[in-house]
Amino acid sequence: MNRKILAFLSLLALSFVWTGTGFANEGTTGDYLSSIGTKFGRGLGNVVTSPLEIPCGIGAEMSGHPDVGFFTGLGKGTVLMLRRILVGVCEVGTFVIPAEATLPPVCKTK
Repeated sequence: MNRKILAFLSLLALSFVWTGTGFANEGTTGDYLSSIGTKFGRGLGNVVTSPLEIPCGIGAEMSGHPDVGFFTGLGKGTVLMLRRILVGVCEVGTFVIPAEATLPPVCKTK
């Protein structure tokens, strides 16, 4: 009987040791709040600055081919603007789930 109790207590003590290391890499509440605040602000910034993608697209395309660069840049800028709006709305809608940035700043490449 004493061996069973000793074995049970030993397994119980080992289970506390193993579960303690599982939470070692988690952040604090302040890290979480900072992360979700950053994501919410990044999403709002993406929505607000999305129209700037159009002149950036036009300028980038006109540097190579001035004659057709305006129209291809307008199309490319519009698509990039819509992408930035979609990502921004998704980041604002899911700001409680922290995540890394998925888009570079406006007019910058990765």
